[in-house]
Amino acid sequence: MKKSILLVLPIFASSVFWLEAQGRAENGSDEENFLQHQTDIRVGKRLYRTKCAMCHGTTGKGDGMVSRYVFPKPRDLSHGVFKIHSTPTGSLPTDQDLFDTLTRGMPGTTMPSWANLSEQQRWQLVSYIKTLSDRFKNEIVPEPIPIGAPKPPYAESINNGRRLFIDAGCSACHGVGGKGDGPSASTLKDSWDYPIVPADLTISRNWRGGSRPQDIFRSIMVGFGGTPMPSYEFLSEDQIWDMTNYLLSIVKD
Repeated sequence: MKKSILLVLPIFASSVFWLEAQGRAENGSDEENFLQHQTDIRVGKRLYRTKCAMCHGTTGKGDGMVSRYVFPKPRDLSHGVFKIHSTPTGSLPTDQDLFDTLTRGMPGTTMPSWANLSEQQRWQLVSYIKTLSDRFKNEIVPEPIPIGAPKPPYAESINNGRRLFIDAGCSACHGVGGKGDGPSASTLKDSWDYPIVPADLTISRNWRGGSRPQDIFRSIMVGFGGTPMPSYEFLSEDQIWDMTNYLLSIVKD
């Protein structure tokens, strides 16, 4: 009996040691991830200071040295309200949303595309930008809204979309033809009372957030944060695809 116990003890001890080693490895991985995240924030901060602070300010409040000369006024990032987001209305954007905005830039504004930066650098900028608003510490970022397959752009769908575009009030800002010349266009202000103008939707490069059918669907569904462009989530999915098809039909370039 004693011999059996002596034989088992080394095996048991080896198992305990292996489990402890696995635990240390897992903890070490978490620690490495944390340290990498802190490094990304530090590098992102340096990139932000050289690429973004001139407009958005060193603390992200939209008060950079050239902000007074820029139209529309740079966004105050400390509010955590971002124009482009794939999440429900009023929610924080996903990391991918922020990355895509950095990559595309913001057409119709002075914010350029930062696609010239490496992918890693853009993700590091995302890491730092999220530190500028306490919302990212206090709120959970929800999942993006589901977007199905686009509806075929048949004439009936386009005609239905045009009627919806007018009936839903889109033409009041964008104009019936989508050129950004609606009767309310010159009176619009953002959530911080700064003047803002609607995009000319007949020029695809003016589409903020992308000009693919899925991008337009998302923009209609969730709206643009901090702007007069509301969410149209009260419309059915079918109706939003009709409006999407109409908007794509008026693009001239």
